[in-house]
Amino acid sequence: MTTRIISFILAATFLLSTLAFSGFVIFEASQEDDLQAQQAELQRQLEEQQQEALTTQENQEVRLLDDFTPLTDRIAELQITDTVEGSGDAVVAGANVTVHYTGATVRDGEIFESSRDGGEPISFNLDGLIEGWQEGIPGMQVGGTRRLVIPAAQAYGDDENTGRPFGDLVFDIELISIN
Repeated sequence: MTTRIISFILAATFLLSTLAFSGFVIFEASQEDDLQAQQAELQRQLEEQQQEALTTQENQEVRLLDDFTPLTDRIAELQITDTVEGSGDAVVAGANVTVHYTGATVRDGEIFESSRDGGEPISFNLDGLIEGWQEGIPGMQVGGTRRLVIPAAQAYGDDENTGRPFGDLVFDIELISIN
């Protein structure tokens, strides 16, 4: 009888340990499936983001400033060229003005920003702008268009890590009004 009880206890222990081990294996397999599903979803999202980035790059065509030949030599001083003469009062230093503008880098003529992209001109006080604009806009008359070729020292500098256009810059500016 004792042998029978011991055999029964051993059989029950074996059965319970087998069930516990099987449960553990099933649990681990379930966890691994969840992990693989998460990794597959992350991979899908990464591929989707990469495709979106490629599509965005393809859609962002390089735009070059009209009638501008890129310059390899550095600009030593501000260059001002009126392309269209305006009429009426002239802008004075520190004035508030409304303009359309397009900015590009001198080294390649690639446009980095234009108020025309938004369709609306922009208004501002000259005192809050880069030195090249503070010196280059006074004297313009309403309706006039002027090209400013600005050395880096009178623009945003040469540091390409600022998130702003760097180096020598060129701006085409159309004066809409003096406010």
